[in-house]
Amino acid sequence: MLDDITLAAGPGEFVSFIGPSGCGKSTLLRLIAGLTPTSAGSIVVGGTNPEDARQGVFLVFQDANLLPWRRVAANVELPLMLRGDSRDSRRSRAKDMLALVGLAEAAGKFPWQLSGGMKMRVSIARALSVAPRILLLDEPFGALDEMTRDRLNEDLLAIRERDPFTAFFVTHSVAEAVFLSTRVVVLSANPGRVARMIDVPFAYPRAAELRETPEFLELLAETSRALRAVLPPT
Repeated sequence: MLDDITLAAGPGEFVSFIGPSGCGKSTLLRLIAGLTPTSAGSIVVGGTNPEDARQGVFLVFQDANLLPWRRVAANVELPLMLRGDSRDSRRSRAKDMLALVGLAEAAGKFPWQLSGGMKMRVSIARALSVAPRILLLDEPFGALDEMTRDRLNEDLLAIRERDPFTAFFVTHSVAEAVFLSTRVVVLSANPGRVARMIDVPFAYPRAAELRETPEFLELLAETSRALRAVLPPT
């Protein structure tokens, strides 16, 4: 359950949500996506309600959710096909998006032939195929090893530089939140409330070496302390 959440984000922001399990991080994304109705209060997405804004919003889950019987390119084309785009148009767009995420050579493969990191790239390519203004990401890299996660964090920011979108990102990794975001929102639980908002001052593009700087490590420590302050006692 969420309570007394007040949050505004402008175009181009990258907002990450961190907090204890059950604090409502994923629920927030579903509310923004219009998949869960509000019981009180209101949500405005691009000047309208979430249901009317769905065409410009895409939600990426922790599981890549690729259809195993469709090849990679066909998986990327799927939302375009459902939208009614022509075959030539969707094939061209899928090709461009797979090139954008560095998987042009994997277009003819099946999902079972891909690594976990490659599957997530396909999932992101599928989301970007519809040119969303807002991309919602619910722990998309949570099941991956740390090295793969770090690389995909860097790739996600590089993709965002070439194909801009506003992002709302759920993660349990403080380092990931700080590296990716313009702002980190720390949520408390029972009920879910905004406990702290932390601005991230680092300019884009962000190189991997940022993680080694004193400024990054200082902000990482501050954000970790804010998260520990809302964790339930063990």
